[in-house]
Amino acid sequence: MDLLTLFGALFGVTAIVAGFSLEGGHFTSLFQLEAFVIVLGGTFGAVMIQNTWARFYDGMKQLRLAFVKARQVDRQSLSVLLEWGDQAKLNGMLVFESIEAAGINPFAKRGLELLANGVSTAVLEDALQRELDAYERNHMAAARIWQQAGGYAPTFGILGAVLGLIQVTGHMLEPAQLGQGIAVAFVATLYGLALANLVFLPLYGKIRAQVDSELRFRRLYLDGLLAISRKESPHTIETRLAGDVRERSAELLG
Repeated sequence: MDLLTLFGALFGVTAIVAGFSLEGGHFTSLFQLEAFVIVLGGTFGAVMIQNTWARFYDGMKQLRLAFVKARQVDRQSLSVLLEWGDQAKLNGMLVFESIEAAGINPFAKRGLELLANGVSTAVLEDALQRELDAYERNHMAAARIWQQAGGYAPTFGILGAVLGLIQVTGHMLEPAQLGQGIAVAFVATLYGLALANLVFLPLYGKIRAQVDSELRFRRLYLDGLLAISRKESPHTIETRLAGDVRERSAELLG
């Protein structure tokens, strides 16, 4: 589990509340259910209008990606490819018909099945590249619902402020009602900005980074499987991909 996501959110909220308290504000005044309902409900309503049910559901499912560690592109991944290269060199492509599938990435498993079926390198590359493109297209489209939410939330914060001010103007002769209306107005704006910049947009960035990591991982297997299809020796495969593994590992660490 990637605890940095949870820690970052808690740290940001704590900083906002602590700063407000240092300025003499009361902690409880930041909690306004009316403002929360306006901002969150309006934001997700707008996102639903912009998307299909399937896309919205996929976006909700992708939320889990923000809390898991990115898949590592490391030497172990290359070692698996080199082992497959050795098996293909010694026993031919048919060896992949009986390979143990447990623990193999579904994308790589699909490539091994194609190799076992004796498809040409061009067909293998086309099939796997299409699968990669579909993965990127579908996952990025679903992830963008969080970017959309980040764009709508501040606007609904302003809408909440306007509604709060309407409440104020409707009770100008009732001082007891003025405070509640003003609180909703300002807190709604705060919720809109905070949800956009501390929750929705960071979630989009984190999910996008996870999708990019998965794409890098799969491209490594694509390159390796193509090399095996071309009957390159394991030594050649290692020479070709070792630098790529180091570069991609450095990106993940960075």
